[in-house]
Amino acid sequence: MQEQLADHIIDIYRKHGRAWTALRGTFLYEKTWLERFLALLPQGADILDLGCGSGLPIAGYLIEQGHSITGVDSSEVMIAMARQNFPEQTWQQCDMRHLHLARTFDGILAWDSFFHLTRAAQRSMFAVFGQHAKVGTVFMFTSGSEHGEAIGDMFGDALYHASLAPEEYRILLAQYGFVVVQMIAEDAACAGHTVWLAKKIL
Repeated sequence: MQEQLADHIIDIYRKHGRAWTALRGTFLYEKTWLERFLALLPQGADILDLGCGSGLPIAGYLIEQGHSITGVDSSEVMIAMARQNFPEQTWQQCDMRHLHLARTFDGILAWDSFFHLTRAAQRSMFAVFGQHAKVGTVFMFTSGSEHGEAIGDMFGDALYHASLAPEEYRILLAQYGFVVVQMIAEDAACAGHTVWLAKKIL
């Protein structure tokens, strides 16, 4: 069953974390979406970055704009790199599914991370997002464009991805008080990513 591959995601990012970071590089193809995200945030915002990786290039860009990062990643290899790259920020090794920081943030980012969870786990994650959000929190994440599963490849290891239907994401966002500001499916200007930008209003 494909969903069994999801159990190996953390191990894959432990095994290939440094190689993946080198391959990913520092080109910021997400910049347009990050600018949209930042435009909704106050100056000096506190941002929760779920699946932060090494902190490069995304967290690094947000830090350059004067914001503070709390980065969370399940891979100790990734967190070690993030701490080395930006020692003044806060980095925590944790499975995002079990995150409970007992605080809220101005912004929450789950870029190319949340979509490695099974569909059931993704549904449960909205409670986690809600726990760390307040009225005005800006939330941005990437997903698939339709309900289903897909298997990619990372240096020869099968890499699991899953997505809910867009309609279900909208329902879950509304359930936790978020309104969709913008959503583009398979954005050609962002390497084909499907991106959601939302804001908590309740």
